[in-house]
Amino acid sequence: MNMKRRDFNLRVAGAGLVGFWAGDLLASDLIQTAEQTRGPFYPIPEIEKQEFFDVDLTRKDSNSPLAIGEIIVVRGNVLDLSSQPLEKVFVEVWQACHSGRYNHPNDRGESPLDPNFQYWGRMQTGQDGSFSFKTIQPGKYPGRTPHIHFRVVASGRKALETQLYFEANQELNLKDGVYKSVSAEQQKGITMGLQPEPIDRKNPSSVKLMTGNFQIVLGPSSDSKSTPDM
Repeated sequence: MNMKRRDFNLRVAGAGLVGFWAGDLLASDLIQTAEQTRGPFYPIPEIEKQEFFDVDLTRKDSNSPLAIGEIIVVRGNVLDLSSQPLEKVFVEVWQACHSGRYNHPNDRGESPLDPNFQYWGRMQTGQDGSFSFKTIQPGKYPGRTPHIHFRVVASGRKALETQLYFEANQELNLKDGVYKSVSAEQQKGITMGLQPEPIDRKNPSSVKLMTGNFQIVLGPSSDSKSTPDM
């Protein structure tokens, strides 16, 4: 599978993330990431049928205009319950554009679509279990708080479908039925804060981005509903 050429370099996926999972974490510190509904807007054609990886949702290709919205970077790691990083795990994301609309025939909302937004992304984790996507703050659509969908597929394990929420929207999160369907402890694991990316002293004129970390913990490999090799 060939990597699609994008301005956003995949090497940022591992930057500073080794320390994110390694060190003082114990198995008892981790709980399995909460399962959440896939929802009705999984991309068509399915992400897994794409012939390339794409980690930049902010534009269709390196020459197209930027999508509308606040650009953010979501970084993280995929771990098992013993804190070990999982390599070569497929991580898929999909979400609404700035207006809260999905590029899907089942979304019959009246909000405008963004022709420059990618709407989905896909990559494999590195040796340290790291992943990274460049996207925008998702818009809110009726009945839901802003969120990003994740599907995580690891060989020999049950595929995980979950959703990522934002601390800044906690008032809306606590009114969202899907968010409230899991325990308070699980909610913490799927709620992410955003912080300004450190200043690049070598390139002070570079665009300043908001970034966040999302740690994904998969269940045991002995799960009876495990996923075969892909």
